[in-house]
Amino acid sequence: MPDEPTQGEKWEGLDQQLEDETFLNKIVIKEEDAAKFPPELIHDCQENYTDDQRQMLYQKILKMNIPEKLHLAILGNQEARNLLIRNTVKMISLAVLRNPKITENEVLKYAQQKNLSEDVILAIAKHQKWIKTYQIKLAVVSNPKTPLSVAINFLSHLHEKDLKSLSRDKNISSVLNRAAHQTLLKRNIKS
Repeated sequence: MPDEPTQGEKWEGLDQQLEDETFLNKIVIKEEDAAKFPPELIHDCQENYTDDQRQMLYQKILKMNIPEKLHLAILGNQEARNLLIRNTVKMISLAVLRNPKITENEVLKYAQQKNLSEDVILAIAKHQKWIKTYQIKLAVVSNPKTPLSVAINFLSHLHEKDLKSLSRDKNISSVLNRAAHQTLLKRNIKS
């Protein structure tokens, strides 16, 4: 009889499964799943949370296992999304972007955050609806976590003043600076 996998081996297998983005497509969320979570993580009750309230919500999320966090990422309110988008498990942060309640303003805020994973920035860049919004596109290009090839591909869509700014920006790759400058030159505009 084969040995049962240890708890560590079970988590290792789950990590491998979570790395596959198709896993997110297999998650089926029903409205009644929301009842499994505290209402303060599901319903948008208030605009601004105090630091103490935010810490309390964070503690509740910390006690959840990975499948629960995945479900909460898809069902949760804005405060839950803001806490889960920074999760170190890639699939949890990517699941936040699949939440039907997410707004363009939230996505813009995420695209501007330099501490989010490259995977989140790339997922935003690949989303057809979000990338139509100019400010999100600019935020993606300006974010140092954006893969260089993606950022360069968006340069031709940017306004001249933003290209000029990017060509001088010290917080982005020098390759991207030069590419922004070259895009300006192609338009016959001096930076």
